[in-house]
Amino acid sequence: MNKRNTTSILFCLFSLLVTFMGDFVTAAPVDTADGGSVTLTFAGHTVTAHGIVFSIICFVTGAYLCFLGGVFQKMTIFIIGFYCGANIAYIILTNAKSDYGSNTDTILLVVSIVVGVLAGGLLCCCFFLAIYLLGGFFGYMLALWLLSWSSNGLIHSNWGRAILIIVLVIVGIVLMVFLERAVFIIATAFIGSFAIFCGLDVYVKSGLLEMVNQMLNAKSLDLVVDASSKLRGMLGGCLALAIVGALIQWCMTRRGGSGEYRSWRERHPPRGGWRRV
Repeated sequence: MNKRNTTSILFCLFSLLVTFMGDFVTAAPVDTADGGSVTLTFAGHTVTAHGIVFSIICFVTGAYLCFLGGVFQKMTIFIIGFYCGANIAYIILTNAKSDYGSNTDTILLVVSIVVGVLAGGLLCCCFFLAIYLLGGFFGYMLALWLLSWSSNGLIHSNWGRAILIIVLVIVGIVLMVFLERAVFIIATAFIGSFAIFCGLDVYVKSGLLEMVNQMLNAKSLDLVVDASSKLRGMLGGCLALAIVGALIQWCMTRRGGSGEYRSWRERHPPRGGWRRV
């Protein structure tokens, strides 16, 4: 696949997503809340402007990771760095203080995006670290996916959740060390699929975002989130889409050409000096 085809594919992907979101937003009634923030009514649910921005980011970056993440790796590294930085910023902000006033949502969104962009830019300069971070973030997202299957979380204690997340993060890194090619594709497909369904949950309100937020917030143990059939359907759909995305990526990388996956060892054969591990 040459550079011209690559650019065409990316342009079509982003154009379709933006067009879909534009038609989606304009087709729904838009109101102004008492606080002055724009809201969108969809299927009986109210969505804020912050939620719309969040969902668009999830749809665009998630679709790229799910279907092209293992094919064009440089952009993937930036997105993974963005996700990691944004997650860390969000976790720190929400656990440090429960309320930042009337602009809480704006502060959380803007700070998370800024930190995410900075982290993504820095990670692009260090590919060998990025692939290990991808493995760890895959384990982190897999832990959140598993914890969301039961009401109020599969594990109810903060320490238990933290231990599960840490264990799966370590497992993801180890798998990336020994099975980089396969894990890179599987991890990007799963992370992208999870992001897509998080963006979708902004509108369908299945409880996925509330469940994830509870897993990340140490002060939300009293909040009860029911693992309804709708939520479990979202989790099952996430896994199914991840499988489809991984198969598409695998077929694309098997063709060869510029889209062929090249591991860190293939990019930089050991010749003394710094080594991969």
